[in-house]
Amino acid sequence: MRIGLVSGFWGQNIGNAFFNIAGKECLEAAGHDVRFVQDQPAYWTFRNEKRGNFTRAWPIISKLDVDCVVLQGPVLTKNFANIWLPTIRELRRRGVAWGVLSGAMRKYTDEERDAFASVVSEHPPLFFSTRDDVTAEKIGTIVPHIRRGIDSAFFLPYGFDPIPLDAEPYCTFNFDHYPEPDLVPDEGGPVKIGSSTFSLRYPGRIEALADRSKAHAYVASALDRRTHPNTIAGHEIVRPEHRTNPHLPFKIYLRPNAVASDEPWTYLTLYAGSQLTLSDRVHACVATLAYGGSAMLHNPGTRRGSLFDCVGASGITKQPVQLDPDLLPTERQALIDYLAAISP
Repeated sequence: MRIGLVSGFWGQNIGNAFFNIAGKECLEAAGHDVRFVQDQPAYWTFRNEKRGNFTRAWPIISKLDVDCVVLQGPVLTKNFANIWLPTIRELRRRGVAWGVLSGAMRKYTDEERDAFASVVSEHPPLFFSTRDDVTAEKIGTIVPHIRRGIDSAFFLPYGFDPIPLDAEPYCTFNFDHYPEPDLVPDEGGPVKIGSSTFSLRYPGRIEALADRSKAHAYVASALDRRTHPNTIAGHEIVRPEHRTNPHLPFKIYLRPNAVASDEPWTYLTLYAGSQLTLSDRVHACVATLAYGGSAMLHNPGTRRGSLFDCVGASGITKQPVQLDPDLLPTERQALIDYLAAISP
């Protein structure tokens, strides 16, 4: 098939690029002709999605000359119908199918389920592969042919082979919403770096402020005046920032060894060589695990961590984990076989 793969908003969350890139590789490995196209304008940060897309925005997605338009990631929001139904109606009028790859709900609510159901009842998707079992369970009765899959970002090594770094062993600490924890020497701690073990200590008041919203996270970062180390247990600490739009230097470069970019390749190069990633970003952990490293997630405000359950990493919020190296090739081939059998 000729596929238009919806992608974008990498500057708001570079993790979006991770499943975009790997999803494209999987579709191409299944024999499809795949091209990227920018996502709907309603998804911009702080945009009121209830109003749908901007009325004066040119509807490029609905005009694509393809066989199928594919959506990715946590697109099943409570405003899914407001954003997507007009576009899907026009695509179907022209005989273009639509499908979902590595799909998920955003907050796993009945409101999100109902919004998706209102679209499916009028125009069912050609296919739907999930990235977590919670989504599959909630919408399984709406899309009977749903496939239980894993996040396509776990297949990143097949889509991008990073340049090796001539660097000493390093860890990546990626905290661009919640404050970075202090690592406290602790013989019984869950985090091992080199021959040392640590427990994590978070600044309670700053974390509580950051938890309130994205805007509050910026304020919390400005108020966090702790001194952060360059190294720990003989490992350099590199600090990538996933949200670079808006570009706020006071926040991004507050701590040493900061990395920020408007493209994903720099981040994938970092995570591919990282010994350990500690992060509040789901896809910082996914990328690190995909390339064979260990990762630990701290993000009390999200339920998206459920995608780790599907790869045997449900303990990722309690301690660093690694993946079974035999798992991802098997899962990838199963997805490719599924995608290869799809036809409009």
